[in-house]
Amino acid sequence: MSNNINSTIIKDLEKFSPANYPKAFHELSVLNQGISHIAIYFKVEIIISYLKDHSLKTDWVEANPALSRIITSGFFKTSNLESLFESCRNNKAFLTDFENHISKELLAGRN
Repeated sequence: MSNNINSTIIKDLEKFSPANYPKAFHELSVLNQGISHIAIYFKVEIIISYLKDHSLKTDWVEANPALSRIITSGFFKTSNLESLFESCRNNKAFLTDFENHISKELLAGRN
């Protein structure tokens, strides 16, 4: 299996497994460590929404401006995570499991 997510196609019935996407989850680990000192307000929502759609709700930005700034600045490499979100848009079960895994990792703190 290739580690190049940009060429990965998520099939309709494919199940999510983080072990299949080491580059994406390395990015998440680096990101998680880099934001560990920032307030947790809307942390999961901000990260997932930005990676998925490059959009943030105004309420989230106002509640956590530091995280909003750093995630939108391009400081952290997230291209593999973003590509994986793009690739799984049509597989709702995969997308839900992917988002739940990211949420769990972010809420657990440092990896």
